[in-house]
Amino acid sequence: MLSPFEELEFLADYLPEEGESVLVSRQSGELVCEPFHPEALREGITDPRLYGILVHANERLNALGAMPIWVTAIGFFWTCVGLANAGQLKWSSWYLVPGLALLLLPACIGWIRMRQHRLFNTEIRPLLEGVLRVRRLDPHAFLAAVRQHEELRTLMDELVRRNLPVRSQTHPEMLP
Repeated sequence: MLSPFEELEFLADYLPEEGESVLVSRQSGELVCEPFHPEALREGITDPRLYGILVHANERLNALGAMPIWVTAIGFFWTCVGLANAGQLKWSSWYLVPGLALLLLPACIGWIRMRQHRLFNTEIRPLLEGVLRVRRLDPHAFLAAVRQHEELRTLMDELVRRNLPVRSQTHPEMLP
């Protein structure tokens, strides 16, 4: 019977190519060498086509914030000008400006989220459902892969807020 070190030296002759991994375990008293494949999406998304689809979806979601921000900012400015011209905006009533801003800010955020929700449900979610189905990806592994990319933050927020884009019997917890 060989010592464990001698067994490892024997197994070293059968190691895979550089960069590949093996899992050495003891079964019935013998060392067994098996190929090891980590989860494909754990380190993030490496497929350029899938990454491109996700970046495109993320940028489309990001772009939906521009118009509400501009409309809110311009509306805030002209409301302040109107209040000043009406004589309502003086140094003694300075609190109207931040008060108006505090009212407009949640309205702007709600408007942005409503637009993102509509785009996500009508275009992005069906696209991602198709990608998951064709590539046979686990939705939780997909979510973890998107999480590894900070630049996909808007898409990640939408995925978490609206549930993962999958409806299958294998993941009943994902059913709406």
